This record gives sequence, structure tokens and C-alpha cells, in this order.
Amino acid sequence: MPSLLQEKLVGFDVGFGGRGVPLLLQFKLGQSLKRFVRTDKDKPTPYLSRPFYRFSIDTTEPDGQFETLIKAELDGAEVYYVAPKFTDWSQYIQLFSDNKVLENSVLVSPTKIRSGLDSESLPDGMHRVVYDQRRIYICSAPVRLDIVTPTTLAEIIRRRCLSESTTLSDAVNRLYLGLAERSQVRRYPQAAPAHDESIQSDQSFRQLRIYTAFEDRIRPRLSSAERSRLFERIHARSRSRDDAIAAALGLELWGLGIQMVLATSAEAHSS
Repeated sequence: MPSLLQEKLVGFDVGFGGRGVPLLLQFKLGQSLKRFVRTDKDKPTPYLSRPFYRFSIDTTEPDGQFETLIKAELDGAEVYYVAPKFTDWSQYIQLFSDNKVLENSVLVSPTKIRSGLDSESLPDGMHRVVYDQRRIYICSAPVRLDIVTPTTLAEIIRRRCLSESTTLSDAVNRLYLGLAERSQVRRYPQAAPAHDESIQSDQSFRQLRIYTAFEDRIRPRLSSAERSRLFERIHARSRSRDDAIAAALGLELWGLGIQMVLATSAEAHSS
């Protein structure tokens, strides 16, 4: 996206009038571990081979990565966290030369993570995702999640490119407008459960303090006016309004570290 904006003309070799699918990828750096240490001994340890890997996500950051990804997925994009099942540059170089980086990465959708948390009534907040070569869990219950393989992802994208009832232009517009409404999927952090009458009597006050502290964290990445000004600048240098919206959307996502791919197919255009 930065290189595109440096050009005099912003444009994509994409057929926005045909069917297609926006694909959003959030890359995470997995930490390699050999021991799983539980602070809460009452909770089971997930079944993982050694070494295993983990990365952290914050499911309550206002206008943050998770909230943005959830909103985009609900608005029709294919959305995945992607994290490596390898740990050093020599492994990466070998996998890259063999074109097997994606095959040695884990892919999991944010809605699956939220569903996993909900299935065990786990509150939103900081959570760790742990995984090995075959399994993935959201902690701290732990809850096992479905892994999407590269082959499955390719088939999902191909099938959607052929079957979507709306155009890629409509899909990109929906995502762009949806970024201004991320608060629709926002869930406030929960207060700690009360264990005696004195705490229970003060529960509403403590809950109010948590809500206030949470709202104080909300700092929109771009205001409505800033988004409008950015779009107008890009639009003035673009070949079409669709190009401008795609560029503005991609740039805003890129600012959060999220990569966007606009997927179409020759079959979709010919039909």
C-alpha cells in the first residue's frame, strides 16, 4: 500500500464488477515453548506435542486488531490469523525456497476464537492461543479450535468467487463502511465475580469503574472526518471510485498490521 500511494496513479488490476472475495490475514509471531505452566491448577492442560507455540491476542482493544477482524468477517470477508510452526530464519529460508511456508503455518478465524471463548463462558480480554503441528487451543479453559489448511483455504476462496451473489465492488464497499461501525461488535470487559456479601454490595460501582476505564482506552484510529479526507485524496489520484475505496480500505487495515488480498478468478469473470 505505501508504494501504491507514492505513485501518481492509484489503481488495481482487479475486476470489481465480477464476483470476488476480500481475504484479510493477520500475521502473528509464534513463540516456541517446551513446557506448559498452569497458574490455575484446576484447569486441564491442553494436549500438545513438544515443542509447541503460542501467540497472544487482546479481544477487548477498542478499534484494535481483533475487533476489526471480527467486524470484517461478519461483513463477509475471509479472515484468518496466521502464525508459523517454525522458529528460526534457517527454517524459514528452507520453507520459502520449497514454497511451503503456508503449509507450515496455522490458520484460525477470529470468529472461531470468539465462539471458543463463548462455549466456556470465558470473558474477553488478553488470551493466549497455543498450537502444535496438528492442534490449536484458545486458553485458558482450554478450548480446541478448528484449523484451516492451505488447501481448504484455497477451496473456500475458489468456491466463494464462483458462488457469491454480490460483486467484489459491493464486498469492498461493505468492508470499508463497516470499519466505521466496529463498536457494533465491541464487548465490554467483565468484572471479577463476587465471592462475599461485601464485594457483592459494591459490584455495580466496580462495574462502572471498569466500563469507564475501558471507554477511556477508546482512541479511534481515524475519525470520520479524517477518513473522508484520506479517501478524497486517494480518489483524486485513482482510476475509479472502486480503486479509491480498495486503496483506502487496504491502507487503513495496513495501519493495524492486517494484510488485504482481493481474490477473483477467471471462472468468476467468464460466468
